[in-house]
Amino acid sequence: MAGASSRSYPHRVFAPRWAAAVCVCLGLLLFGGKALEAQQRIRLAGWVQWIGGTRMQVMTDGGTVAVDLQEADQGSYQGLRSGERIIVDGVVATDRSRVIAREIWRDSGDRSGFGFQAP
Repeated sequence: MAGASSRSYPHRVFAPRWAAAVCVCLGLLLFGGKALEAQQRIRLAGWVQWIGGTRMQVMTDGGTVAVDLQEADQGSYQGLRSGERIIVDGVVATDRSRVIAREIWRDSGDRSGFGFQAP
């Protein structure tokens, strides 16, 4: 009888592994594509605290925010100086440590909706 149970045992071990592999694959297919869509979009209004290379620190009414400039058009932030008021549209990084800028505008302070100026 020991021989009969040892022959059926491997089938019990492989069935759960196979089922787990199928579940993992289905999970990746169903939820893997949502990760890119799940990035939180954000608009910041604040003042340039400092800018250097592909990083910028923005002072908002709520505190300071690190901004990654790698995906923004270089022309949109070239020439910005400390103290300038800006608007940053972007997404929150997956590690939530910074905002990845998509677009940056100088803010003229006009709240009529037409106060944004590209640098």
